[in-house]
Amino acid sequence: MKRACIAIVDAAHARLFTYQQVEADEPTLREERDLVSAGRQMHDMFSDSKPGNRWQEGGRGSTDDHRTAHLAEMDSKFAKRIVEEVTQLVREQGFHHVIIVASPKMLGTLRQFDGALRRNDLIVDEVAQDLAWLSPPQVHDHLAAMKLIDPRPRATLPRGARR
Repeated sequence: MKRACIAIVDAAHARLFTYQQVEADEPTLREERDLVSAGRQMHDMFSDSKPGNRWQEGGRGSTDDHRTAHLAEMDSKFAKRIVEEVTQLVREQGFHHVIIVASPKMLGTLRQFDGALRRNDLIVDEVAQDLAWLSPPQVHDHLAAMKLIDPRPRATLPRGARR
């Protein structure tokens, strides 16, 4: 039996899946949890304009509005929550394999909090890609192409049949 907990993550959204392949049965990929970063989902959180320019000695400059720091803080809080949810799912269902798929930047943020996943009895595979926009069958196909999970069975047409 092959089993894995899979997290597909971007800065605003995380979907947690369970994967299971039991002997001759078809492999199943099931979405267990759907997490949203409330701060990143808010529209018009920041205006497009900077807070203003001010005259500085030696020329004109702009004030620092701390947007980047605020986004980084939101991403860190969300990453911590994701790792906590993955850890809980691993513990509840007894997984020994975790696959984390996230953009390179978010993957780096997740690594800051993944200490609970770094155990000898747990294999953690990381994929530095943004796949959050894929449907579950597309996620399955993509991970199967990377040889992380088994491929989905394909329907075959009888010989001579047309589509």
